[in-house]
Amino acid sequence: MSDETQPAEQLGERLPSVTVGLFGPRRLVKTMAEVGQEVAERSAHGVRFLTGGYDDLSEAEDRYLRLRDRIDAAVFPGPWMFDLATTGHWLTVPSTHLPLTGAALYAALLRASLTIQDVDLSRVSIDSLSLADVAEAYSEIGLDAAEVYDVPYEGPSSVDGFAAFHREKYERQHTTVALTTILSVERELLATGVPVLRIAPTRSSVRDALETAVLLGQGTRMGAHQLAMIAVQVIPSRAESGDYWQQELALLTHQKLLAEARQVGATVTRRSDTLFLVTTTYGALVRLTEQFAYAPFLGALTAQLGVPVAVGAGTGQTARAAEANALLAVEDSVGAGGKVAVYLDGGSDRLDLEPGPATTASAPVDSTSPTDQRALEIVTSIASAMSPAPGRQVVVDVESVASIMQVTQRTGRRMLKELVDAGLAWPLPPARSTGGGRPRQQFRLLTEKLD
Repeated sequence: MSDETQPAEQLGERLPSVTVGLFGPRRLVKTMAEVGQEVAERSAHGVRFLTGGYDDLSEAEDRYLRLRDRIDAAVFPGPWMFDLATTGHWLTVPSTHLPLTGAALYAALLRASLTIQDVDLSRVSIDSLSLADVAEAYSEIGLDAAEVYDVPYEGPSSVDGFAAFHREKYERQHTTVALTTILSVERELLATGVPVLRIAPTRSSVRDALETAVLLGQGTRMGAHQLAMIAVQVIPSRAESGDYWQQELALLTHQKLLAEARQVGATVTRRSDTLFLVTTTYGALVRLTEQFAYAPFLGALTAQLGVPVAVGAGTGQTARAAEANALLAVEDSVGAGGKVAVYLDGGSDRLDLEPGPATTASAPVDSTSPTDQRALEIVTSIASAMSPAPGRQVVVDVESVASIMQVTQRTGRRMLKELVDAGLAWPLPPARSTGGGRPRQQFRLLTEKLD
């Protein structure tokens, strides 16, 4: 990598040069280093990346310890290694990891179709990724996921069963290929004759993780009030208590939060289906809150999602302190039912921030828009006709909408598309048909947005 360069002036402050350690299997670290070169060349201040690649997991801690005194932040290949470093107590700097998302599935599926004879992409086993990410990826490329088997990452102990999971599905002829994110699992399956490919993160996700690490290292070097964390906690109602609803809500929240955070150059990390962390700078936090007059994200997300959202912001002497303050603050915001956001700076300062005036309108749909007004009228009519019990979800399909609205099925399908576009309905996974034929597509109406 290139030598460390002189820091540049930005927003009237001198930003320090940052050194980030890249850790993981050698092939992946090579990709991370290539993307790191691009990040360093585009950076307005000095950024340097040091590599700590290894061939075997047993070497991981040693590679890290060799570089720990020379780095300000670290990037790990995934949540497994990040958790091992945390629980092993050898993590010494603010760190992040490459995200596991459905986007990486596309390249893996394409490679499988080109390199494995007689592969059936609708019959595969996948580890580490969430069911929601897998379902979304398959939906976007138009493949049926009914016979796709997935086991998500749920902590370091869950990795122990990945190889057996893939092998059992293949030996019972349920699958034609295994897709894994773990190098040791790939090697074990290859040794037993199971067709396997490793899911590699996209260069885009690598770039996001590296840029987050630069921000983390920058905050460490700059000291107090230079790095800020914003924790966003979704508070689902009873209507969203099921696993599928929680996953769908998580996907929508992540999408909306990315759009909001992008305006100030912040990065977003999904910690769970309900908790997200936004990494930004103190200056950006000041802009987001309009000099701490209003809550960041709170009003916009609550209006867009139709469920309460809690927001906590924190700053501190280090990235860990900022994150801890943000998590404490969001707990206080949850306690207030998401009515206010809470800001903590690690000292005696605590601020309760109200939603901004531009996002406190009670109607979730802009009544001045003819399209949105029509969608609101449609969903109100359907919900009224179905008379759901309090707290019950309203699920419809093309046939029921056509019957209720007394229109053709073609018009009913168009109405449902209007509701989805207006954010008043969510498409559900196609219901499996017992008699064969095309699966029936159902939609859940977001009737809580009518309150």
